[in-house]
Amino acid sequence: MKLVVISLLISMLLAGIAISMNRLLGMNLYRSVMGILNPFKVMEPIEIGILFGLWAIEMFVLFIQRKSEQ
Repeated sequence: MKLVVISLLISMLLAGIAISMNRLLGMNLYRSVMGILNPFKVMEPIEIGILFGLWAIEMFVLFIQRKSEQ
């Protein structure tokens, strides 16, 4: 139970810091909260491509490693 409460508290504090930083940068409250809830909405297309490209490479490497273990 303590672990759940501590995890929720840390998550809420980090979200509060991120929203506060966005507000200091001049974003309105709605955009600040949406940036936290849906991070892909604020990413540029090239950033999304790099993210999923790296993910695909990692999955390929793990697949090759598992095949070589068998």
